[in-house]
Amino acid sequence: MNDSGRVVGVLLTLLFVFGFIANAGAQAKKLNIAYTATSPYQAVLIIAQDAGFLKKHNLDVSLIFTAGGSLGIQAMVGGDVAMAVADGSSSVAARLSGVDVMIIASFLNTFPYSLVSLPEIKKVNQLAGGKIAVSRFGSATDLGVRMALAKVGLNAEKDVTLLQIGAQTARFAALQSRNVQGTIITPPFTLTSRKLGFNTLIDMAELNIPFQLTALLASRSYLKRNPEVVTSVIQALTEGIHFYKKEKEASIKIVGKYLKTDDREALEETYREIALKVVPEKPYPTLAGVQTILDELGKKNPKAKASRPEDFVDSSFVKKIDDAGFIDRLYKR
Repeated sequence: MNDSGRVVGVLLTLLFVFGFIANAGAQAKKLNIAYTATSPYQAVLIIAQDAGFLKKHNLDVSLIFTAGGSLGIQAMVGGDVAMAVADGSSSVAARLSGVDVMIIASFLNTFPYSLVSLPEIKKVNQLAGGKIAVSRFGSATDLGVRMALAKVGLNAEKDVTLLQIGAQTARFAALQSRNVQGTIITPPFTLTSRKLGFNTLIDMAELNIPFQLTALLASRSYLKRNPEVVTSVIQALTEGIHFYKKEKEASIKIVGKYLKTDDREALEETYREIALKVVPEKPYPTLAGVQTILDELGKKNPKAKASRPEDFVDSSFVKKIDDAGFIDRLYKR
C-alpha cells in the first residue's frame, strides 16, 4: 500500500473510532411518555421500556400514568409529557376542539372489549335503567359502550346511566362492589370476570367494528421540532411489538408485573387474545378506524361529520421506518 493509501486508511479508522466514541458518549434524550390505562392494549409501551428498547435507541424515558386518554392529552398539551399512548377517540375529540394532537402510530385497530354484568343480569336489555362504568366520557370505553348498546337496540343516552369511574381496575372494583351493573373490560379481567360469575353480555371483537383504539399521540409542533426523537420512539415501540409477539415468556412476565397479577391462566389468555391476535406488526394508524370515531361523534358534532380521517393522522414516521425495511428485518431474524 502506498503512503497516500495508508494515510486514507488511518483517517478512516480515526473517524470510525471517534465517531463511535462520540455516539457512545452521547447523552440519552430525556422525555416523559404518558400511558392512560392499565390494560394489555397499552402493554407495548411497557414492554419497550422494560425490555430495554427505548434505552437501545438512546432514549431516557419516564412513563407517567394518567387515568384516561383525555387526561393524557391534557398532560401532553401542558408540557408534562412529550407523547401519550391513549385511545384514538380522545385524540379525535380533542383535535375537533382545537387541540394540537395527531395520531402517529397504532397498537390496536379494533374493539376487543367485553361488556360484562352482574350475575343476575343475563341479557343486555336487562341493563336498562342501570349504571355502566366507563373510564371518561369521550374515551374509547365510552364510545365502545355506546356503539355496543346501539347494536342491540339500546340508547346509551336514554336507557342507561354512564358513570366516569376511571381505569379498568377501578371499573371492575365498582362492578364487584355492585355500584354499577355493568362495565367494559379487557383480558385478563375477562377470565377473572367469568370465574367470579359475572356475565359476558357482548364480545365486541365479534362485532368487527374498525376502530382506532390504542394510538401513540403527539402534537404537530413536537413532531416538527423533534423528528429524530419521534422516529426513535416509534422504532423502539415497533421492536416492542416484535418482542411481544415472539418472546412469550418474557412478555408474560412483564405484562404480569404491569397488570399486577401472577395468574398464569389469565396471562395466557391475555397473551393469546392480545399479542397474537390483535396487535399489528406494523403500527400504522387506521383511517377506517378514525372514520368510525368521526361517524359516532358526528351524531352530535357537525364539525366531526364534515371532517376527514386524514386530518387526524400522521403516518409518515411509521412509513419512514417501514420503507427503510426496519420492520421487515425484525421478522426475518
